[in-house]
Amino acid sequence: MELLEFFIMGMLFTLGVLGLAYLSVRVRMPALAWTGMITGALTFLFGIGWAGSSFIEDVPQSGSLGLAVFCMPGLLLMAFIWRKYVPKGLRL
Repeated sequence: MELLEFFIMGMLFTLGVLGLAYLSVRVRMPALAWTGMITGALTFLFGIGWAGSSFIEDVPQSGSLGLAVFCMPGLLLMAFIWRKYVPKGLRL
């Protein structure tokens, strides 16, 4: 089961990197904004990995903590940067 989790995490990481690369072509943002987007994405993926391994180890409280402490701030960071730097009505 852990091998499946690591495989899925690898796929999510690869899709995240490809998504950020696609965004870098379509959207012009300052370097500090890109740093925040990358940090938010890595924090989000770290939280997903933490939660997944905690649920596999049968410690659901730790998994919930990982989702609340790592995933939520990562999503909020990416959302705030998106709202501030990406023009409204942009079609990807």
